[in-house]
Amino acid sequence: MRAVRIECATPSIEHDPRAQAALRAVSWDYRGILDLIDGNLRVMCECITTDSGCPPPGFSVGGITVVEILEEWTTDYLTHHLVVLEFESDFIGRFFHSRDLSLLAGSNITSGGLVIQVAGRQSSLVSFLNALREAIPVERITTAKDSEGIIQKGPTLQQYRIIKIAHRHGWYEAPKKISIRGLASKLGLSKSTVAEQLVKAESEIVGGFLKKSR
Repeated sequence: MRAVRIECATPSIEHDPRAQAALRAVSWDYRGILDLIDGNLRVMCECITTDSGCPPPGFSVGGITVVEILEEWTTDYLTHHLVVLEFESDFIGRFFHSRDLSLLAGSNITSGGLVIQVAGRQSSLVSFLNALREAIPVERITTAKDSEGIIQKGPTLQQYRIIKIAHRHGWYEAPKKISIRGLASKLGLSKSTVAEQLVKAESEIVGGFLKKSR
């Protein structure tokens, strides 16, 4: 396990004040690690907003501080902010002290949820994952295989969440213990969305199963 992709659905993190602050923007996309300063990890991110409302330098929440906004530019209706963030040692920084763990491109937070891609020594990855699971609910972990890198296969995170709730509440039992209407109510989605995403997710799972059976 040298590289992993960790996914957390928005409903699982929206109560967290850090996520609440981040989700006021369209997205936060990780661009690279800058340095370790006094044990704190500094990274560069691109914050995209619709109203130029990027948190200003000095803004801090839950162990994350906006250090500096390096540059800003506008495209169509969006404003892009190149931002330096600092993660306190007690929060995340400590996992990078040994310099055998690195965040990877593709890490981001959007309205669809949080994605963290990280690579490094297996023991450090395990420590990082265990701490993350204690802090927030993790929906899915994808590991890199051979030379393929981290490849997203199977259902999307939303589809995975729908199937998980459906299975938990008896959708796949005979007779079914919950209706599409009941699932939609629990998920906060429309009936048509739940029905469509269930079919797509089940198609992905069955397709994967048939390929393995060849």
